[in-house]
Amino acid sequence: MQALPRILIALAAAAAAACAQRLTWYEKLLLVEMPRTVSGIVVDESGRPLAGAHIDHSDVEPQEQLFTDDHGRFEIRTRAPAVVIRKRGYDGRLVRLGTGPLRVTLERSTRSFPACSDACLNLNTPSAAFCFPRISGVGTGEAGRYEDIFVRAFTVISPARITELLHGAGPGWTLGIPYTGDVWEAQQYSETDFSTPDSDIIDARGVAPDGRRWRYLGRYGESAAYYEASSPAAALLDKVLDGVCLSSP
Repeated sequence: MQALPRILIALAAAAAAACAQRLTWYEKLLLVEMPRTVSGIVVDESGRPLAGAHIDHSDVEPQEQLFTDDHGRFEIRTRAPAVVIRKRGYDGRLVRLGTGPLRVTLERSTRSFPACSDACLNLNTPSAAFCFPRISGVGTGEAGRYEDIFVRAFTVISPARITELLHGAGPGWTLGIPYTGDVWEAQQYSETDFSTPDSDIIDARGVAPDGRRWRYLGRYGESAAYYEASSPAAALLDKVLDGVCLSSP
């Protein structure tokens, strides 16, 4: 396999840092000035409390209680401007934090990934399960390797810029969730959960304040994502992500 370009090595290092569950310097700039206590209850569509829902993308220390109790209730003290509440089998929900108690409804996920049948592009490593189609108008790079990290870039070239979708896999590559700063800054955000026998897969997308788009498709140790994409570039790269199938890892 080819050696990784320097930018991909830097991305691999950034992903490893994310696994340390620490906020980046930029994410720290997005924190609100004073910590506040946030409490609430998480329920399903019928109003039944959901135990074990995870409160993600806060600055709360890992040892603190970040899951709902048996009555679906939670309470954290945080400076985060927003959190995402997730539970296996339910679509994640972005919640902007204020001062009052919250009531958050999670909708059960009904989507699943197809198994791979036709020829597609994977990373040829046991740690990768995603396989993507070739799409007209999207360039496809060769798979590369840096130590135990495998990657491939899909590119959209326009007169103004080159936009990349990076598919990577390996130990320490990703926690299986999007970057906290992107989540906090998103003017529009949506998230779909896919449950498989051995892992959850998150498909999250957002629109940044400048109107550029990002999307993250990932599970623990593997992701495919693009950032700062114009609407036309995002539309092409979405065809790659929407065509994903699952091979046996």
